[in-house]
Amino acid sequence: MKKNLSLAIVVALLALAPALTSGSYIVAVLLLMLIYVILTTGLNLVTGFCGQFSFAQGAFFGIGAYTAGIMARDLHTGFWVHLPAGIILTGLCGLLLGIPALRLKGHFLAIVTIAFQTIVYLGLVQWTSFTGGQNGLAVPPVGDVGLFGHTFFTVSDLRSNYWMILVFTVILVFIAARLVNSRLGREWVAVRDDEVLASAIGLNTTRAKLTAFVASASFAGAAGVMMAHYMGNITPDDYTIWISCTAVAMMIVGGRGSFYGPILGAVLLTLLPEMLGDYARYRMLFFGIILVLAIALLPEGIAGRARKLREMKEAQA
Repeated sequence: MKKNLSLAIVVALLALAPALTSGSYIVAVLLLMLIYVILTTGLNLVTGFCGQFSFAQGAFFGIGAYTAGIMARDLHTGFWVHLPAGIILTGLCGLLLGIPALRLKGHFLAIVTIAFQTIVYLGLVQWTSFTGGQNGLAVPPVGDVGLFGHTFFTVSDLRSNYWMILVFTVILVFIAARLVNSRLGREWVAVRDDEVLASAIGLNTTRAKLTAFVASASFAGAAGVMMAHYMGNITPDDYTIWISCTAVAMMIVGGRGSFYGPILGAVLLTLLPEMLGDYARYRMLFFGIILVLAIALLPEGIAGRARKLREMKEAQA
């Protein structure tokens, strides 16, 4: 009950944030933070709960964004068509990437996902007739949101995009929570902890791993579509392996395999560059140092350490 109340308060404060600040800078940072919350939450499903290492979240992010850009250019469709299309397409790509997970584990699987990330980036750069190459693609704003010809509001500026992305973030986090607490989520954890034992007791480990990849990719695809419509113009350099590495760092620092840990990591590492001031251009260096320290000193992440401290206090009481 207390946890639900705390979450409601956090969401309410985030919803009020644009009204509490007159500038757009803070809102833009919070919007980016929400996008990374979606990316890390999705990544945590496949890596944290299912134990399949992936460095492809940036690729799925880009596939979702370019789905919106290409459909808008060639089919003249809008956001409400692009969003389900991006989710479905990235889910299918996640399914294809998940197939090697049936044979590979650990760093071998990580290498395959890095290769996939590189292939997607090079495809976006070199397939200029389809993706626009380094010139990028223009993506129209979301525009009017309504039902049966009645317009409720228009999503075209920073604040309206922020509120829309906040709503979708809450929905996706809720879906992730339901997945983790479902039978499928328990199968993911069983595969992560001991795949041989999970298979021996009759669990379908193939289905578990493939669904984890599909879910993770779909989350990134949804984030990509929303970010593309907010940015208005997308280029391949927006979807490099650094996006994947940043999501991995956020997940590990926050605590992979815990539900709220990666969300906390996304918040901290999104806000960190803004606190670095003139040193923000060295953010990847700082991320690397923080990641090494987290692995060495807090292998279970911030959320994991907090849980252990809480259990110790309860045991002493």
